[in-house]
Amino acid sequence: MNSGMNREEVEQAALAAISSGLSCSESILRTAGLHLDINADGRLTRAASCFGGGVGRSKQELCGALAGGLMALGLAYGRNGAQESCELAYDLGAEFRERFIALHGASVCHVLLERFGPQQQWERCKRLTVATAGMLFDLARETG
Repeated sequence: MNSGMNREEVEQAALAAISSGLSCSESILRTAGLHLDINADGRLTRAASCFGGGVGRSKQELCGALAGGLMALGLAYGRNGAQESCELAYDLGAEFRERFIALHGASVCHVLLERFGPQQQWERCKRLTVATAGMLFDLARETG
């Protein structure tokens, strides 16, 4: 993790990303790439593109912000092959999901959107994305 960044800076980077027009998943993964020292040759946004809006804007599946965070954890702590253990990545993924649900009340896009009600310019989704970036930062900091 980039030790020079604090949670507020990570949250501001996520807000800037989503406010620029990136989706929730793209914003989280791009921000994590900057702050978790993940080098993917500038492809992080592309890798996350299909997950925005509950998978392909279906709003029926996993929240894109959660998906982006899970991808980031996999890139930072996952394994390179079957001979390596994936326990740390699994444990972090499970913890991140549990924290996300505890904070937001659900992990499925349409459930979250129903709870949010009408939004102007996706304001509640933007706040969720910012909070999720901060939560990812905290988990990565705790992991070391």
